[in-house]
Amino acid sequence: MQKNLISIKRQLTSRLTSVAKRKRAIPYLFVACFFLLGLVGILNHAMWRDELNVWLIVRHSPSLIELFRNIKYEGHPGLWYLCLYGISHFTDNPIAMQIFHLLLATGFTYLFMRFSPFTYLQKILFSLGYLPVYEYLLISRNYAIEILFLFGFCALFPDRQKGYLRLSLLLFLLANTNAYGLLIALSLGITLILEYSLNRRKLTIPISNLCLSLGLFSLGIFTSLVQLIPPTDSTLAGGAEGWTLRFDFLHFLTALTRIWSSYIVILVPRDASQIEMALFSILSLGLLTFSGLLLIRKPIALFFYLLSTLIIFLLTYAKFLGAARHYGHLYIVLIVAFWLASYYPESTQLTQLINQLPRSINSIVLGWVRVADRHKRAFFMIILCAQFAGGIVAFGRDLSVPFSASKATAAFIRTSHLEKLFMIGSRDYAVSPLCGYLNREIYYPERRGLGSFVLFNSQRQEVDIASVLAQTSQIVQQQPGNVLLILNTELEAPKQNLQISALAKFTNSFIGEERYYLYLVSKPDPIAPL
Repeated sequence: MQKNLISIKRQLTSRLTSVAKRKRAIPYLFVACFFLLGLVGILNHAMWRDELNVWLIVRHSPSLIELFRNIKYEGHPGLWYLCLYGISHFTDNPIAMQIFHLLLATGFTYLFMRFSPFTYLQKILFSLGYLPVYEYLLISRNYAIEILFLFGFCALFPDRQKGYLRLSLLLFLLANTNAYGLLIALSLGITLILEYSLNRRKLTIPISNLCLSLGLFSLGIFTSLVQLIPPTDSTLAGGAEGWTLRFDFLHFLTALTRIWSSYIVILVPRDASQIEMALFSILSLGLLTFSGLLLIRKPIALFFYLLSTLIIFLLTYAKFLGAARHYGHLYIVLIVAFWLASYYPESTQLTQLINQLPRSINSIVLGWVRVADRHKRAFFMIILCAQFAGGIVAFGRDLSVPFSASKATAAFIRTSHLEKLFMIGSRDYAVSPLCGYLNREIYYPERRGLGSFVLFNSQRQEVDIASVLAQTSQIVQQQPGNVLLILNTELEAPKQNLQISALAKFTNSFIGEERYYLYLVSKPDPIAPL
């Protein structure tokens, strides 16, 4: 009998060990599948101007000094550009940028799967959500590197009891990824300072570690801010004057709805509808309040959540309403807040503080906290499922509908042996992706000269079609052969003194401005004498 019990015990132990091994393998298997899925996606993805303009800047900046001069007009710190600057010295193929970006996205997915406190189902839903699988995977921008450093910070957060140096290094790097990375890094740094101030008597961190960490964090914030200050002639996003510093109620509601739009990406209100703005701003406040109630027993995590949400909201209102990739950081902040909250025990001091409130208020607050606790999982799953649905739809759409027609247009130019012709392209920012795929410069009427990347400064002037054709007429007279004219709108009334033949048009593009119309322009036939 005893031998049978021992045998059964061994079998159960063996099965439990096998199950544990399989569970430990889940993150690695999923990350491998994520990488393969991403590889298929990026090889199919047609890059657009925001991706390729960065590649063109690093390819065609002759020195690091010139690179940073050009970056000043981009509205971003230089870390992403420096990474690509190194890669561009080995290849001129922009696919290298996509592969590097895929590795970054795979890296932050691994950190999330391996170290975040959520269930495997929740981790998978998040990783296949709209932002991670589409905006921060398929589209090669400086957001994947930001999320990598942010999730690295979350994974190393428990080490703060020993010192802050590694966390400060990550905050330094995070602050230099983009403006949103700067704001989140600032919030995390202030949160660490607050936590240390409240618990400094319990901590035995060397003063040298504290000073170095604070210095590194401050340097990261400073270097990022210096790079983000636009030159006086910058016209990007309204330039130095493009700030909303007065109170505008409708604009305020529009910015507030970004909370809802960042959490629930599959049902986004229209900015033009005042009724929708009013309704979804109320829903946004509901989401914000409910999330705050879920974090109320973890005051440090709550502080980070409210501070980050506030400063991102202020940027959204004052400077840039943005697209999903921008205001989606509000959703990322929520995820990070829940992640950080998992490291803290429930605060008894906050419970005591609530108990000191008048009985009527006390019962209301505690009642809502209990309601939030009961529906925590459902609330979180609704958001994750909405993100997942948005991610699947967006990823699938990108497989069937090109994000930009630039890739197909460049392929046509090559196969038709037109790549050696003198090319004129307008509008410059819409045509610039072709420079990335063709690895050459194009004449831009907006700057009256050859170029590849586009900087929004005083040297660039908007032009109408009449000006484009007038410049084309002058150039045709100077060129020995035909000229290829590329427009992002169809030409309706060609100039009479030009001989223009329509070659092809490429209108299958998700981005409306990146549809192209190709024309062959030649000198007019001389009039025969009578």
